[in-house]
Amino acid sequence: MRLTATDSERRLQEEIRGFLASERPDAGRLPRPLAERMEALRAWQARCYEAGYVGRAWPQEFGGGGAPAAEQIIIDQELAAAGAPEFANVVGLDVLGPSLLRFGSDEQRRRYIPPILAAEEIWCQGFSEPDAGSDLASLRTRADERGDHFVVSGQKTWVSWGQFARWCGVLARTQDAGPKHRGISMLIVDMRSPGVELRPMTQTTGHAEFCELFLDDVVVPRENLLGDLGDGWKIAMHTLGHERGTAALPRQVKLRTWLDRAVRVASERTVDGDPLIDDPGAQLALARALVAVEVLRHHAYRTVGEFLNGGAVGPDSSSVKLLMAEAEQRLAATAIELLGPTIEHAEPDAADEDGFWNETYLYSRAASVYGGTQQIQRDIIADRVLALPKE
Repeated sequence: MRLTATDSERRLQEEIRGFLASERPDAGRLPRPLAERMEALRAWQARCYEAGYVGRAWPQEFGGGGAPAAEQIIIDQELAAAGAPEFANVVGLDVLGPSLLRFGSDEQRRRYIPPILAAEEIWCQGFSEPDAGSDLASLRTRADERGDHFVVSGQKTWVSWGQFARWCGVLARTQDAGPKHRGISMLIVDMRSPGVELRPMTQTTGHAEFCELFLDDVVVPRENLLGDLGDGWKIAMHTLGHERGTAALPRQVKLRTWLDRAVRVASERTVDGDPLIDDPGAQLALARALVAVEVLRHHAYRTVGEFLNGGAVGPDSSSVKLLMAEAEQRLAATAIELLGPTIEHAEPDAADEDGFWNETYLYSRAASVYGGTQQIQRDIIADRVLALPKE
């Protein structure tokens, strides 16, 4: 792909840098209580949307900017480099929003897309179940068709930000006959509906980002079916491709800023009176972390380049997902190992370096699981990229 910016793209870079300099966003200053943090993230996304930096490449008729996709990628990288907070509606923007644009009716897109962009309505994702995570096609949540509506019952897990969401993209079984992945449909479920129950799950970081979702005879209007009946698996693969692939480019920028932070701290700390950064073992560990981030960067550019040239985000995104998890976990583990045992016992809400790296390390363990486990990514690569024979 083209790696040098055009004149207009360089002007956009200067524009967004000026915006960030005036706004001075700092993810480290977010409130610790999750409800307060979410409100701060909502306000931040709304401010960025007002400035034209959210949904810049989405169609204008649905509230977007109608600009080339490359402009949103540039903006996302600048936000990451500045250490800006993530947007409140990350699931709506990066996961389900693209599927709404691709498979939704004009009526659905007019109804749902603008509130996603402005963070007025938060979205969550109802895919995984207690017995259907990696083998998603074995899901048991049912949606029985009853004339002008569906009745949905089942359980979902790992529902990010579910307690704050107005809408959930739920995969449910609508047909039993035939291959199991062909009897699945995608429904847009109103989280305020009777029969919806959420149970937040507290993580080792101290946050309750995930929820269990219980659906007990929840009525979903037929107009909330996304795509056609039985299109759920196709839509899910499109959704997961965007979740695994296009997010890697800004993520590698953020990882590089974290690496630079680790190098700075290692330069400031001493061992037996000498700077930690002068230790050959520390240099080797940091170099390996740098290599992992750089490998991710080049693979992410390749994937995004194919997307910008008109290609789809396909199975190659699984390799990027693997590399993203590897780079994040290696960097976090390196920081924990080098910067001292006090980090391991720091409180998650500490404002210092120990607290930052402790939470980063704990959260990085999830990178092997979310968006599809490492084992599933390798299976996809073997089957759909390398075309290896079945075992």
